[in-house]
Amino acid sequence: MRVESARRELMNVRRGHGADKKHITGAVALVLALVLAVIGFVVFSKLESEAYPEQRGQMSENFGKLPTTEYQGKTYQMKPNLTSMLFIGYDKLDDTPEVGFRRGGQADFLLLAVLDHKAKTVHQLHIERDTMANMTVLGITGNKVGTRKMQICLSHAYGASEEENCQYTVDAVSSLLQGIPVDLYMAMDIRGITAFNDAVGGVTVPIEDDFSAYDPTMVQGTTMKLQGMQAEYYVRSRYEVGNGSNEQRMRRQKTYMNAVTELVRQRIGEDSSFANTMLDAIEDVSNTNMTRGRLINEINRAYTYDIRPAKNLAGEYKKGDDGFMEFHADDDSIISWVINVFYNPVE
Repeated sequence: MRVESARRELMNVRRGHGADKKHITGAVALVLALVLAVIGFVVFSKLESEAYPEQRGQMSENFGKLPTTEYQGKTYQMKPNLTSMLFIGYDKLDDTPEVGFRRGGQADFLLLAVLDHKAKTVHQLHIERDTMANMTVLGITGNKVGTRKMQICLSHAYGASEEENCQYTVDAVSSLLQGIPVDLYMAMDIRGITAFNDAVGGVTVPIEDDFSAYDPTMVQGTTMKLQGMQAEYYVRSRYEVGNGSNEQRMRRQKTYMNAVTELVRQRIGEDSSFANTMLDAIEDVSNTNMTRGRLINEINRAYTYDIRPAKNLAGEYKKGDDGFMEFHADDDSIISWVINVFYNPVE
């Protein structure tokens, strides 16, 4: 009996010790969690204060952390929840110098799309390839030799990789538009036009110019569904079409984009995986700084928004000293578009 009693007492002690140990372990875990929470709060607060240092005596201090700007006597605050995406169509078949770090080809097509996730709208800016803009210039050995004001299409020619080509174009567009942030980009070689067009099932457009030099079936004055190379002729061809100007080509590109927007919206509505199908079609001739998942999410989300027609900057065309066409964008037109898309007036 004494042995059994002693055994029961020993078991009780062990149970009590185990219960105490569990309580202690739980208490330690709770304390550690609280300590980590405090450390996290302190570190986050420090990082936040470093990222957004207090600026005393400035009007913006009452408007939160978003940047503000002055325009025509009014104060504007940058909108929250914006995503800006630059779409680049580049052509390596142009007369781009094929030497050193200038092998990227010219950006014949530039479209900046700004997704406003609060207003659920998409604003678009179709940028003329000959727009004069400040950009970084590289020497043939890849060293930066300064900045020059040149046709913005040339920005894509610089760099030792596709990523650098695109980044120089992103920087040039940001510089042109008063330094606004350009978050994302997607670039496609002209070889992808046919694949993209066929992936969406062909795009129906009016044929308003004479394409007989390229395809006699593209009869001026008719409406037709573009198939195969016809899409490339429509959006890319310039010489021997109409007056040969890029201005006229941009008009056709805008017509094509409007038709594609509605067609893709319809196809995505019918098949939620259609965005993936489009990207598969152009994967070998495109590059982006987005993951496939994010790109698909942005496309699907954009097509549920109100997609506004693409705008163009006002400005003046003139021939440069080198004989090439230049487009000089009007400063007021640039600022007005940036203010309207990226800022809200502060009441």
